[in-house]
Amino acid sequence: MSDTHNFLRYVLTGKPNEDAAIGPRVRLQQHLDLARAVQLMALITIFNTIIAAYVAFSMTQELMVAAWASTNFVMAALMLFDFARKSGRPTPKTVSGRYVLRSESMSIFVGFVFGSLPLYLSSDPFDSLIFASLFTVSMCAGLMCVLPRNPRLVMRYLVGSVLPLLVHICIHFSDRMIAIAIGLSLLFFTIYFGARAAFKLYLKEVRSVEEATQLREILEVALDGSGQAFAVLSKDGKVVFENELYTQVKPALRNVESLGGVVHAHDRYWQTANYEVDSIGSVEIFTDVSRIEDARQEAESLRQEADEASHAKTRFLRSVTSELLVPLRTIRLQASMMDAGSRIPVTKADMNRAADQIRLLTESLEGRVEQIIGYASGDATQADLAATADLREADTNPVLKLESFLRRSLRTGQPGQ
Repeated sequence: MSDTHNFLRYVLTGKPNEDAAIGPRVRLQQHLDLARAVQLMALITIFNTIIAAYVAFSMTQELMVAAWASTNFVMAALMLFDFARKSGRPTPKTVSGRYVLRSESMSIFVGFVFGSLPLYLSSDPFDSLIFASLFTVSMCAGLMCVLPRNPRLVMRYLVGSVLPLLVHICIHFSDRMIAIAIGLSLLFFTIYFGARAAFKLYLKEVRSVEEATQLREILEVALDGSGQAFAVLSKDGKVVFENELYTQVKPALRNVESLGGVVHAHDRYWQTANYEVDSIGSVEIFTDVSRIEDARQEAESLRQEADEASHAKTRFLRSVTSELLVPLRTIRLQASMMDAGSRIPVTKADMNRAADQIRLLTESLEGRVEQIIGYASGDATQADLAATADLREADTNPVLKLESFLRRSLRTGQPGQ
């Protein structure tokens, strides 16, 4: 309802709920406003009826004023009954709009009853019209202030109250009556445009609230989907807004100490953050960083495994290198005993024993070389690594004993027995 034509169509149509601008929120607000204002409208009707009847009777001394006042008291009683009937009910969340439509239809009759005062008076027609118009104007203006969100009811009450005045003008037509008719027309259009402006402003507010609600719902879905517990806190610490995840996580995190900004709760890791906002208070965010934390721990575990593998490789190479050097040195010593330049007397039995030892040492070397090749190609078994890591001491290693024996033989110049 962005222009005059649409507003006029809304006021005159018999099915206002079909208007695109009249959604569930507007219907509910109109229902609640009308239900709360019925009592106030009844009291205003009673008060204005008493004042108008007293003044009219004082001026005209006509008893028909009492009949007019009685009809208005009946209308006020019906409004009070309607208020009492609805006062004990809980506040509805949704409404069909039938109550508002029924009240809008009744407002024409109620307005006609109040504006019909000149029809009850037989004294000076002009004075009666002036007198009735003053109270009618005040009633319509007051109604527009009480129900700014329901312009249909205001306009129907205005039509109902002005109609008997126009009838009175037609019955007692004169030049002076034309001026009153023009004044009533100006009153009609003034209230029309005032109601239109107020209702358009209200629709803008509703549209803004709906857009803000949609944005908030989108924000909640986005935050829940990203694993973020989000809350806006006022300056006194009260929660202004929170998503569902925050309500679940906050009680568990209340008594948990933060370690580097990360806390553990509900079998998950949460990154805590708090930002101060001058115009609001503060914003508190808990971000689910379980995947990042798990990945970090996994990376740390892989790094430790890599370090252990590197240390194991170093130990393996050192041990294998040591075990390769010992047989090679021993073979060199054995060969030096039997070469042409050796001055050590060697018997055939010594040569046989040396050959046997050289064969055993070469077999040991061959096994170690195969183990190195397997380790380099990734085929080394855990048993091989464990056996290599668990090195024997020099005093229990027969190869080392043999090397020590040959060294002593070379120093003393005697062959081994």
